[in-house]
Amino acid sequence: MSVTAFPLLMPKGAHFLRIPASKTACLRVLLETLQRGSYCWCSGCVPAAKAVAFADKLATRYAIDANANRRAYRKRQGLANSTLLLFPHETQPTHLRWWLLATPGAGAVHEQEKLLDGRSPRQRLSWGAQYELTQLQKAARVGGGRHWTWRLQTRAYQEWQASVQEAARATGEAQHDRQRLMACLTALRRLPGYHGIRVQQQALLALAQEEWGRHHRAPFPGSSERLPYLDKRFRCYHTPEPLRLDGLVAWMQRLETLPHAAR
Repeated sequence: MSVTAFPLLMPKGAHFLRIPASKTACLRVLLETLQRGSYCWCSGCVPAAKAVAFADKLATRYAIDANANRRAYRKRQGLANSTLLLFPHETQPTHLRWWLLATPGAGAVHEQEKLLDGRSPRQRLSWGAQYELTQLQKAARVGGGRHWTWRLQTRAYQEWQASVQEAARATGEAQHDRQRLMACLTALRRLPGYHGIRVQQQALLALAQEEWGRHHRAPFPGSSERLPYLDKRFRCYHTPEPLRLDGLVAWMQRLETLPHAAR
């Protein structure tokens, strides 16, 4: 069951915490939150039935519900500001992933939580075992400098390498070989179009073409279209009012009562 494609017409809840409208949007919020100074982080999973109580507890402890004025005041006082983000878990349909991010400063969040430093190569902010936030160097032709972006973690990238190689090396009936490779490349193209991921996609596409050439005389069946990338035209930048946490939890719980075929 997938709970990442939210219904377009969903009654707004009353909870203060808003849920991004898609996984790509959630990745973007995480990136921008860290980029703006909240690089101390921890993460985990919470059952959907406990998510509202969990968020309310962190609001009481760490002021994750503070508005812009209160956050500015806390910053002037040398206090840490905290942000909580939740999103449905891809493989555990009754749970939500959560990330707690904080700025440097005094406060309970640094005293009570074991926070990692997202700027450190060994403590990068991650999405499960799939993606991680890192800084990459921009090309001189686009201004140079370093910028934050998502990329596949080492193990996830190695798994894609193995999948691409196996699909490209397959020998047998020619049409079947093409279909197998095209299915793999189609899945690869669906990864979120952040710069770091696109660099890895390009390397994997080059690997697929090289392996196909070694094992087949037929032309490489891969598409020559450019890889999709994120810019201000994409939906994750222009969404309706995001779903509130209590509305999301109610929807997930209703979904669990439906027969599997109806989900």
